[in-house]
Amino acid sequence: MATEIQKGTILVHRVFDVAGEISLPRAEQLLSDQAKGPRLKFPTDTRRAIIIKESPLKTELGEEMLSLAGASHKVRLFSRIWNYGVITVTIELPIPPGTSWTDLVVLAADLEKSEEIELLAVSRKDALKNRIMPALSHPADWEISEDYITYIIEKADGSDDPKAFIRKVDVAALILAEPKELLVDDHRNFLVESATQYSRSDLAIIDWNSALLIEPEGQRDVADVLEFSLTHLLEFRYYDEMLDRKLDQLYDTMEQKRESVGNIFRNFYDAAAEDSSSKYMEFSEFLGRLENSLKTVGDPYLATVFRASAMEFHFDDWKKSISRKMETLAQISQILHGEVNTRRSHWLEIIIIILITIEVVPFLYSLLK
Repeated sequence: MATEIQKGTILVHRVFDVAGEISLPRAEQLLSDQAKGPRLKFPTDTRRAIIIKESPLKTELGEEMLSLAGASHKVRLFSRIWNYGVITVTIELPIPPGTSWTDLVVLAADLEKSEEIELLAVSRKDALKNRIMPALSHPADWEISEDYITYIIEKADGSDDPKAFIRKVDVAALILAEPKELLVDDHRNFLVESATQYSRSDLAIIDWNSALLIEPEGQRDVADVLEFSLTHLLEFRYYDEMLDRKLDQLYDTMEQKRESVGNIFRNFYDAAAEDSSSKYMEFSEFLGRLENSLKTVGDPYLATVFRASAMEFHFDDWKKSISRKMETLAQISQILHGEVNTRRSHWLEIIIIILITIEVVPFLYSLLK
């Protein structure tokens, strides 16, 4: 007998970097007619002992009809605006009651490859960004975005025992949105064994591309933590690429060894050194903000979920990459500052020689005369 889902929701996330920073109070004023619902805050009970330094602003973005898996689906859209320059657009799709697990996997595959969803998310992001433009510091649009899908099962055949449920259904097919290929047992077993539980009635399987949550009460806390993690993954990728670009520019600077003729005390190295020092401070601030943006109390369930998502998204690898490039940037900055100081010293020596010459030549001339 096929497993059927009586109640559930699919959350399709798109995460965009739109600015250096966003003033949330200013954005809230600009969206006073649309900013609905409380800020994202986790209470500090035994399950939800987690703190976000500055809670994002939630905004409703209306409803749309989407054609997926041969049927029309009404979806709800909402957004969260994060103070570190990120906007997330979430498309909420109710799972039709009676949907079989096989049909859910087919729907997941359609969601993964749907261009309509991508266009819808981008259009909503652009419209929202234009509305809050006065609240943006250093607005920009990075061409890369993050995407993620969270499947929330509230009620299904056998879901009252989550551990037995995930062994009965093909979890790997859903997580990987693969309706045709038969996946090897090793991968299926790995996903089942990686499941996280707080109580006997709930369960979370977190993968790099999507997650399956069994939440009988429809809790969204775990989904919110995943969204939070996605925003930081995007920031990691953004700063890693920005560091690559900056290092390439500095390497070119050192190879060219050009000098501005207009001002002997301010040359090409001087500007590059100041820019590299500024970028180093910016990257250091980002890493510090990341460390302080989410804090946990004790070892609660949501903190475990956050660590699991951080592992799946390879936060440690991104941190190491950024830290290594920051060290290189600092070293290059020191080299450039040394070059600037050396050049200034040379010019000062030349000026001193000229001044001495100006003083000595008339004296020698008068002496010889």
